[in-house]
Amino acid sequence: MSIQRFVGAAALLLVLSPAGQASTNSDQVLARLISADAGLRSFTANVSADAVMHSFPYLGANISGTYYHKEPSKDRIVFTSGVPFIAKQFSNVYPHVESPSRWRDVYDISVEREDGTFTTFKLVPRSPGRIDHIDAKVGDNSGELAQLRWNYTGGGFATLNQTYSKVGAYRLVTRETGHFEDPNYNADLTSTFSNFKVNVAIPDSIFNS
Repeated sequence: MSIQRFVGAAALLLVLSPAGQASTNSDQVLARLISADAGLRSFTANVSADAVMHSFPYLGANISGTYYHKEPSKDRIVFTSGVPFIAKQFSNVYPHVESPSRWRDVYDISVEREDGTFTTFKLVPRSPGRIDHIDAKVGDNSGELAQLRWNYTGGGFATLNQTYSKVGAYRLVTRETGHFEDPNYNADLTSTFSNFKVNVAIPDSIFNS
């Protein structure tokens, strides 16, 4: 799933650090992330996922379905085949990926780490909720969001590692590996995305059902 979205030159003015100052490098990395897929308005993709639950009922299965994305920040994954219980669980817990073009609106952003290859941003939700903060690791040169980790207030976390490929004029996520864990739930998921349809009409009702 691609979370690299278009935004104007104002991205260069984002305030990233707790002290209100950002390094030039981190500004550039974030701007690269946001602008990498300028012109991408929507897409759908087929999803095939191998899921393994390490908590009850300790099942493993392949599940498949459809992923939907619509700008600026609507996403939904619908698993339609495979073991129904696992499909339902992953449809419910698959973490939402906010478009970087909206990060400034919904998060307090700071730079957690810079190692010369990747910059890791710490995203703290402005509105309190289940998420304490998100660690977002971005390739300095590619502007690709390589890894996300959601840290939950009640304990537990979810991680996604993302691999990109060229799809038409865009670079989109074509493979993810994820781990989901909280006090009652522990599972791994490997997903592949294919048969992309880019800039297609998607009714809003898809995201409300």
